[in-house]
Amino acid sequence: MKLKRWTQNELPTLDGLRQELTRQGFRVAEWSDAPGTIYPVQQLKTTEARWVVRGQLRIGLPDEGQEIILEPGDRLDLEPNETYWADVDEAHPVMYLIGTKNGHKK
Repeated sequence: MKLKRWTQNELPTLDGLRQELTRQGFRVAEWSDAPGTIYPVQQLKTTEARWVVRGQLRIGLPDEGQEIILEPGDRLDLEPNETYWADVDEAHPVMYLIGTKNGHKK
């Protein structure tokens, strides 16, 4: 797991984040979740990145005993075989990019 917080003054753009993931060799999908969405514990088969564009996404890493709240511009990279869960707060939707690399380490 690798967390990178957004530190720039301006909020990220969808196109800018997409271009950066593509440049890094990820296949990119745009994803939106409604308020209250819950993803149960699952294990990754690939290297994946979650990069939030709007809203908040909470991700739990049960093997590490951590919960992380991703806000606009924050990125979390997860390695194959990592276990995680995710949810969205009850008030606001979230939009994020999912970058996938099939079994390749970055």
